[in-house]
Amino acid sequence: MFSDIKSNKNAIEFLKKELQLNRESGTYLFCGEDRELLKKIAKSFAKSLNCNKLENDFCDECESCIRIEKETHADLEILEDEAGVKIDRIREIVQIESISSYEGKNKIYIIRDIEKMRREACNALLKMIEEPAKGSYFLLLSRSLNILNTIKSRSIIINIKKETAEELEVSEKVYSFFQGNSVEIEEFKKSEIELENKGNYLDISEVIKNWKKDKNIENTIELYATLKDFINIKEYLTDLDRLFFAEEIYNSEISRAELEKIVVYLIGVKNIQNSDLERLLELKIMLKSNINIRSYIYEFIRTL
Repeated sequence: MFSDIKSNKNAIEFLKKELQLNRESGTYLFCGEDRELLKKIAKSFAKSLNCNKLENDFCDECESCIRIEKETHADLEILEDEAGVKIDRIREIVQIESISSYEGKNKIYIIRDIEKMRREACNALLKMIEEPAKGSYFLLLSRSLNILNTIKSRSIIINIKKETAEELEVSEKVYSFFQGNSVEIEEFKKSEIELENKGNYLDISEVIKNWKKDKNIENTIELYATLKDFINIKEYLTDLDRLFFAEEIYNSEISRAELEKIVVYLIGVKNIQNSDLERLLELKIMLKSNINIRSYIYEFIRTL
């Protein structure tokens, strides 16, 4: 139920009021820093649109709610690509959109990382949300509002704030280590892992390879600890040491989406240490463009 969501009370109240309006269709843009929290709240809204038991809410017990949670519901489509959903995938949805609901209720389309979509894919999406079919709801998820103005103007924008340490029921130390990532924090709480910063920056290549193979909470903690170790001692490292660190990251054959996660985490640690972030944020944005990854990693690590 919505009452089980401890954060973003204003956003939740707004969604409940939207449900009471009984709109025939709609496009909602969920915007916030926590990518996984955006999906969690969007799925909750999707459940409430199709719940078999409760009105203007969701029970998490009926068959519809359970299958939406498991992402097996016939009228739920989740489009996700951390590099940005491609136009061919949007075209597939155009075909599905013309078909009636399989289960007689609402059709839900959750589209993640809107801010990374190319213009041609955005334009194809725009054509759908301009005149959505009755019973079709588009839930767009974005970590920034740097998207087409025409998409923003046709969407109901809902700002989703990161959950606080208090809301997640963890210490500030744990919250800071995971930089407020609610999903990782919840996974950590379920584990029996001791949170100790024992990372060694010299091991970065092996650590990344383990994390790439299995992004479980244990490997994620090891990755973060290793990145924090580099930030903590970087002032004492030579240019050759920093070059080694950059080369090891590159040699781990990291994908662009995986590299972005590392970049974001390093910037977050840098931010905690109150350094000038302007150039680093420019580099973060550059990662979306067609760049030489090896040169990019060198420049980013040199700038830290």
